[in-house]
Amino acid sequence: MLPIRFLLVLIFWLLLAPLLMIISLFRALYLRIVVGRPSQILKYGSYNGKNTAGLHYASHQIYKEPLDEARLKRALVSLCAEDDIEEKDIYVKFYDEEPNDWPQTGSWDIDYFVESIKKRREETGHPYHFVDWDQESGKRGDDQYKVKLFVWNGRPGKPTIMFYYGSGLKWDGSSNFNFNKELMNRYMGNPPNSVFQKPEISKKAAAKFDQGSFLKFILMLPINISVNTFFMLWYSVRAAKWAGGNGIGWRMTAMNFTKEESQKLYAGSKKLGASPFAALTHAGVKACSEVLKQRPLALAQQASLQTRHFPLPNQNHRDLVGDWLFGPNQKVGKYYGLKEAMDGYKELQSELDEIGPKMKETIMAKAYGIVNSGAAVFQLAPCYSVYPHAFNRCIFMNNYGIRKMPPGSPFHSWNWNAPLWLGINSINVDGATTTLVGSCFWGQEVVDAMRDNMEATLRDIMTKA
Repeated sequence: MLPIRFLLVLIFWLLLAPLLMIISLFRALYLRIVVGRPSQILKYGSYNGKNTAGLHYASHQIYKEPLDEARLKRALVSLCAEDDIEEKDIYVKFYDEEPNDWPQTGSWDIDYFVESIKKRREETGHPYHFVDWDQESGKRGDDQYKVKLFVWNGRPGKPTIMFYYGSGLKWDGSSNFNFNKELMNRYMGNPPNSVFQKPEISKKAAAKFDQGSFLKFILMLPINISVNTFFMLWYSVRAAKWAGGNGIGWRMTAMNFTKEESQKLYAGSKKLGASPFAALTHAGVKACSEVLKQRPLALAQQASLQTRHFPLPNQNHRDLVGDWLFGPNQKVGKYYGLKEAMDGYKELQSELDEIGPKMKETIMAKAYGIVNSGAAVFQLAPCYSVYPHAFNRCIFMNNYGIRKMPPGSPFHSWNWNAPLWLGINSINVDGATTTLVGSCFWGQEVVDAMRDNMEATLRDIMTKA
């Protein structure tokens, strides 16, 4: 099928790439002339972000106790109102079905807990997991609502499952977690916190935001769009079943560790001179090399700059809800062991603190792109002018770091994923590290094998503890 695949990609590329180049060029020039420099466009971290019906950030949550529908909805309505989301824009549905009991291992199938979803997948052949679940038809996208919750209550001490859909265009990923943290805070009856605030970029950061060359950005725009469009089409066609692939679709699988295992991962990584973040990136690159037989070109890293460069006076927490997301790429060399992964992590910290060259690249791409906001939405179009693109041999690496829920909350774990070429999304909440591994190009068996390979690498690091 190689000749046919190449010809088809070439035809679509010739139709699509020039159009994207023209649109992107005019968009960049418009923003430069009308709005200004990056620090002006991204004065509050993003530009033109709106709570949009049907465009959601999805997460899969587990609670240890059943949730009260009336209490949850009251807390949700009060919180959403503070960001101008009316009650008519909110959907909450509780199901009568009881979720399955706790799995024997943290490496569970993404549809493990809700039996009706598994049956629907078996009947249709389509994975109706939390990312594209809809309350009636199982189709993704519901244009009526801006925030949605679907809940399957279990018995006390057993899993209660929540599918959460927050604002995908106005709140970045970590802000969606912060939204849920405040939701739990209000659900428990605690005094509300003011989480919807709009701190401006600091003067020092603004000066560095504007150091990028707009001329260089314009010159690189057609090159990056050309390459990004070709490879996004290439992997899409390559994944089609008629071309020998497994079909395009969002396949994901869990790799969740207990508090004890998470502590061992931290201690083992530390003993080897690395951080858990570096351990995860090392394990992801190793899995690509050994399972896919393809070394990724880069890691598209996700980071919120809120506390670093958009701080509130005397701020000592990072609980705000908004959009301060940026995605500097980390290049992957010919050899990528744990040391190289740790070097990449140190480089990331330096880039974020000092606003280095990789940060300036992603700042320009976000400021002058077609989309300028959202939970990584601005990075997904091929006209996001960086190389390599997230759909082109790039691990979409998203780690929210160490977080906490309000004390006494029934919350148990949080999972979400951006299944692009390969997505690794991880967070440590209340001491437990939870991760989803996913892809839209590789089949479920391949994704499971990637997860298993990563888990073996991480458990080997745990033994060093």
